[in-house]
Amino acid sequence: MDNHSAPSMDFTGPDTDASWFREETVPGCRHGNVSHGFKIAKLVYEGRSRFQKYLIFDNPVYGRVLVLDGIVQFSTSDEFIYHEMLIHPAMFAHPDPRRVVIAGGGDGGALREVLKHDPEEVVMIDIDEQFVRTAAAHLPSLNAGAFEDPRVTLLFEDASEALLRYEGAFDVAIIDCNGNVGPSEALFEEKFHATVSRALTEDGLCAVQAGSLLDEELLRQTHHNITRQLGQTTGFRLTMPSYHCGEYAFMVASKKHEPTGPTPARLAEIQAERGVATQHWSHDIHHASQVLPPRLRLW
Repeated sequence: MDNHSAPSMDFTGPDTDASWFREETVPGCRHGNVSHGFKIAKLVYEGRSRFQKYLIFDNPVYGRVLVLDGIVQFSTSDEFIYHEMLIHPAMFAHPDPRRVVIAGGGDGGALREVLKHDPEEVVMIDIDEQFVRTAAAHLPSLNAGAFEDPRVTLLFEDASEALLRYEGAFDVAIIDCNGNVGPSEALFEEKFHATVSRALTEDGLCAVQAGSLLDEELLRQTHHNITRQLGQTTGFRLTMPSYHCGEYAFMVASKKHEPTGPTPARLAEIQAERGVATQHWSHDIHHASQVLPPRLRLW
């Protein structure tokens, strides 16, 4: 067989069929080098705000898919993996997370998971009010009514500026952003992590969306920044089927409490005490996801 000859079969895919969405604009080493195609069974919504473009469509395999500025955020078949692994490691590591702030998270999934821990107050800060309204209308399962919860305050502002008004106010901070591009770029900077640190209590924790394990330089820089500003740091691996970048990593930094969390047995007890129901996160996955292969020394 001639390995250099062109394939004889006809190919219909994202390059030749307008009913496909192709993801290729992603940060890091994959930029311009990888394309990821999704068949569009139904175009649900396409629009833009002052801050970003968004696309929502249905796919036969993944269900409803959300795309921001050309980057797939999640699908309804796997979003619970993302949101549970972003929220629960930090929330369970804190013995009494009463006040929580979420920077970003406009789809409402992070807020939904935070409320499972029965906090007294949650402040969600997202710069794009139009996107929050759009996601609530077309992805209602994400927030599951969380936006109407009386404990929730929604601020439609730049989180890097809004958090300057708070000092020692929050037990847990969640940085839920869609990569270090567009309106989220400032949330990856060390200056913002210093702002978050001031907004946290003396024993506060912070969870951040850190990036793909393919982007080691970005992960090392994020780990360096949050460790300098927020304390001892660990990471949690996860795999999102709708992402083309393989494994992802979230990081948790803590000023006082052990960021790796309690023992598996104690985690199971706390989960039962708080009545937190999950589909993906568990006390075993919590600790197993912190284990790195020998080639990586990221946390």
